[in-house]
Amino acid sequence: MRFAPARYLCILCMTALAPLVLAAQHEQPDDYAYAAPVEIGQQAPFQRIALPPAVYRKLTHADLADLRVFNAGGEVVPHAVEPRALALHTPARPLEMPLFALGTAADAGRALNLRRETREAGAVVSLGPETGRARGPAGAWLVDVSQLGQRFQALELVLAEPERQFSGRMRVEASNDLAQWRTLVASAPLLQLQAENHELASLRIEWPATQARYLRLTWSGAPPAGLREHVFAAVRVEPVPAAQEAQRSWLALEPPVLREVGGRLEYLFALPGAIPVDRVRIELPQANSVVPMELFTRSRPDAQWRSLGRHNVHRLTQDGRETRNPDLMVQPAGELMLRVDARGGGLGSGLPVVEVGWVAHTLVFAARGEPPFTLAWGRHRSESGAYPITSLVPGYGREDAGSLPIAEARLGEARLAGGEARLSAPIDTRRWMLWGALLLAVALLGGMAWKLSRMIEAPKES
Repeated sequence: MRFAPARYLCILCMTALAPLVLAAQHEQPDDYAYAAPVEIGQQAPFQRIALPPAVYRKLTHADLADLRVFNAGGEVVPHAVEPRALALHTPARPLEMPLFALGTAADAGRALNLRRETREAGAVVSLGPETGRARGPAGAWLVDVSQLGQRFQALELVLAEPERQFSGRMRVEASNDLAQWRTLVASAPLLQLQAENHELASLRIEWPATQARYLRLTWSGAPPAGLREHVFAAVRVEPVPAAQEAQRSWLALEPPVLREVGGRLEYLFALPGAIPVDRVRIELPQANSVVPMELFTRSRPDAQWRSLGRHNVHRLTQDGRETRNPDLMVQPAGELMLRVDARGGGLGSGLPVVEVGWVAHTLVFAARGEPPFTLAWGRHRSESGAYPITSLVPGYGREDAGSLPIAEARLGEARLAGGEARLSAPIDTRRWMLWGALLLAVALLGGMAWKLSRMIEAPKES
């Protein structure tokens, strides 16, 4: 029998390489567990979707890797995830404050010779007589900001004669008692100029956020020539913008698993892994309860618990009104545990209700191809297909007109696409095929070795 090693080697190579030359499959919505239509309000090159809780609950990747957007032709379109703003800064409205002209005597930086009369709000009512005060153009002004009651960061002067032209530099100082002064701005440019049909004005002065009861304004250097005492009609002070928490989505967790460890009661809650939880709200089962407890989180079941501190959680009722604890701040995690102090009966009867809050991500996609568009999510084996937002949207974040518009869209009703099976790890057919090919190759090599040994022994027997 003639031995043909080339034929066996060809079979071996084809078998071993077969799993590695499979054609790349085209992604479809059914490759994901769920899908929902995207309802577009207006036509624009880019559309924005706020992710609802239903999407987070079925995501398998905390980095949102198992999200895709498809057009009507079944093609994947480019998308990006916008940075989340966890706090919003509302622009502050400048407020007009009392302004008093002090004349040239206050220009030397001395403590002011004032008669202070204050109302409940703390406003200066009048200025006392100043011995030896030089009469003439105003060299200093006093601003009473005691009514403001918060930090401020700028002021804007209003001219009594808007057509008045001048140029100078001003010093701004702050005080709480009209005796001790600290410098906020040593020399700020202040000007009002006109030329034909053009006007140049700089009447606003800024400084790092501070808090004080009074401000003193003096010219830095020689005062501009030709200014009268009442050159400024009013002053507006700008408070620091107030930070407000962004609107959060809330989700009530499933009832906890209760266990007793060392005489202490522990309540374990599972958190949906993809939700970027940063707030926890605990509702005690009975009114008029105060329960000491310690809060723990961990990323996965085999990780160590991390304490987030001890809290006295309460739920109290008075005159028909109920007061509860403020929301607790946490870090994104996979599990949450409440360790309750059992003294005083612990929680009493019933289980605590825990809600978690988070600021939802917004997904932006390019409206390429024909609508309707579909968002698909939930796939165990998936790699992120998101672009950086600045790469997807030209000029993103720019305050000028260089940024392209992003229209607001919303998700329709979710439907089952590929089904819940997409959320679990599938059988790795490629790995099993490769192992099968390797075992087959070993068997073939063994057969070839046995065949070769028989062919070598055959001439000896003859």
